[in-house]
Order: sequence, then C-alpha cells, then structure tokens
Amino acid sequence: MHLFTMLAVLLMSCSQLVSQVYMPVLPDIADSLVLTNGMSQAMIISYFITLGASQLIVGPLRDKYGDRPLFIAGQAILLAGTLLCAVAPDSTTFLLGRILQGAGSASPVLISRTLLAQRLSGARLKSAMATVAISASVTAIIAPLLGGMLSSWFGWQGLSLVLITYYLFITIFGLSLLKASEPQPFVINPMSLVRHYQNMVRCQVFLSLASLKWVPTFLYLTLQLHLPFLLQDRFGFTTSQTGQAMMLPMVGLLLGAVFAKVLQRHVSYMKIVLWLWPALLLSALTFVLASDNAIAILLAYAAIMLVFGGYFPSYMHLIGLLHPTHAGTANALVGAIELLIFSVIAWLVNQWLPDNTQAIALLIAVCAALLLICWRTIRIQRPHFEHT
Repeated sequence: MHLFTMLAVLLMSCSQLVSQVYMPVLPDIADSLVLTNGMSQAMIISYFITLGASQLIVGPLRDKYGDRPLFIAGQAILLAGTLLCAVAPDSTTFLLGRILQGAGSASPVLISRTLLAQRLSGARLKSAMATVAISASVTAIIAPLLGGMLSSWFGWQGLSLVLITYYLFITIFGLSLLKASEPQPFVINPMSLVRHYQNMVRCQVFLSLASLKWVPTFLYLTLQLHLPFLLQDRFGFTTSQTGQAMMLPMVGLLLGAVFAKVLQRHVSYMKIVLWLWPALLLSALTFVLASDNAIAILLAYAAIMLVFGGYFPSYMHLIGLLHPTHAGTANALVGAIELLIFSVIAWLVNQWLPDNTQAIALLIAVCAALLLICWRTIRIQRPHFEHT
C-alpha cells in the first residue's frame, strides 16, 4: 500500500474510533454519570456538532497552509480531549472531553479526504479512494466490538486510554510523511468564506452530491443511537452482546465499499449509486415485516450500511471533480452541514422515535426517495459524471 494511502486510512480511523467505540456502552455511560437516555445520546452528539463546526474553519485553513500545521494542531487537541474522557469523574468533564475530541478530529477527517487527490490521479486515485473506504468499513466493524470488549475489561473510561496510544502512533507516522508547504496566495477572512460557502450551497449539483453523504449518514446516526437501547430493552442484550451484535450491520458497510472498489474499474460511480439504491427499500420492508426478530433488524440496518459504504467513495470522487482546487473547503462545508444539522436532527428524531419499527421503515423510505431525486439531478445537470 502507498504510504500516503496508509496515512489517509489511519487519519480516517481517528474520527471513526472516537465516535463509535462509545456507542455500545451508551447505557453504561448513562448509569455511571446518572444520565437519562437522551442526555447520554447528547454526549455523543456533542462530538459530532463540534466536529462539524470545526470543519468550517479547518477546511479553508488546510487549503491555504497545507496539511502539516493543521495535522499537528488537530492531533494535539484530539489527544487532550481523549485524555479528559479517560479521567472524567463526572458528566461535565466527559462533555468537555467530547467537545475537544470533536474539534481535534476535524483535521484528520479533512486531510484524509484530500490527501490522495494531491498526489494521485486517474485509476490510481479511484482505487486508493476505494481502499480508504474499505478500511473505514473495517474500522466501523471492529469499533463496536472493541468498545464492548474493552468496556467489559476496563470500564467505559478505559476505552480512551487505548485510543490515546493509537493516536500517538498516528501522530508520529504523520509527522514523518507530511512536509511543510508554502501558503497559498488567496485571502481567508470571514466575509470571503461566507461568500464562498454561499456560492457552493446555491449549486444544485453540489447539494445533490452532498446528499449522497448527508442522507446515509443521517440514517446511520439515527439507528446507531437507537439500536443499543432497542437491543437491550426489547431483546435483553447485555453490553458485550450489544457490541458484538452491532458488528453485523457494519459488515454491510464493508460490502458496500468492496462493491464500489470492484465496480469502479468497469462502470461509473453514478451507476454504482443507482445499483445500490434498492437496498434501502429492502431495509424498509424488513423493518415492517420482521420487527420481532433481532437478526432481521440487524440485517435491515446492514442494508443501510451497504448503501453508506458504496456511496462514500462515490461522493469523495465526484465532489473532487466538482471542486478540484478547493477540495478542503467543499468537504468542510459538506461535513459541517452533515454534523451540525443532520446529527442534531438524528438526535431529535430519537427523542420522538417510538419503539416502533414501522416508524423507522417510513423514515428509510422517505430518505430513499430523496436520494433518487438527488441522483436524477446530478445525472441531468452533470451528464459527464456518468462516465467517471
């Protein structure tokens, strides 16, 4: 594997691990810190909100100053936040740690999405992007199991100590590869950034492409927050069993990424997006017809993750074609809206969402319809994307 591809894989895993290893232990966190289910979910969502807001600043700074200074700052903040979570005696300290983790994760997230486009092109770039997506899927599969397993050994706070060791390794590896670069000549100020972001969000193709990331992420967050409580309350799963069970849906994420990597050599990413879409309808039907079966519910969630896994490399490739010179800024805006808006909506939906799988099925069906509209918009307004 190319060294920079390996670095992109590791950087992508930074945010994935810190966001996912706590998911299976949400009930334990709630018990330990004396929180309601909604408050413990808010602790998780606080990370996504901070990550989203930070990207709006980190993205343009990365385009101007390069990867190295943003990488150093991001890793330092991420390590500080993770340390606070490791020693947190109360909810306030844990919340502050989650906020710092979100702020620090913005740099590795954005660098992982733009690093390869600077150094690779053509078939090598498409293959490397797909490799990053597959690796992200493997991390997503491992993270819930790791969270449940380590929590049973060391408690939920011990998870953070493992993360600190891992992040230190990535910091050393990244410093050995990333070199300082000359700042770009364009000016960064609040007004110019606002205008630049406004121009992007006024573009229908940009919004449609971004929705390939936003909508699957919204479904993922909604079910990821809801599923641990559903498994434990309705089916009697323990914390360790919940972590193991949540690996099954993540296999769908891996299969979707592998599907995209194999097919991108032969067909366009637009076709890959369309071919994966029916999995959402299958998921909705499963939630309606097999609501009393834990395995069926997990498989229905896996179908959503199959779409997520295939859409992620598709989005990364197509957004790079749309904004080749401001990839960091474009990805920052997509990530900020995704996390500031859709993560909050996911949390709010969980406050409303009854213990009723029919409601989940309806939500999936509405999201599927929206994605089909977005695909059609891209196809009409950027027909050359059908061949990329």
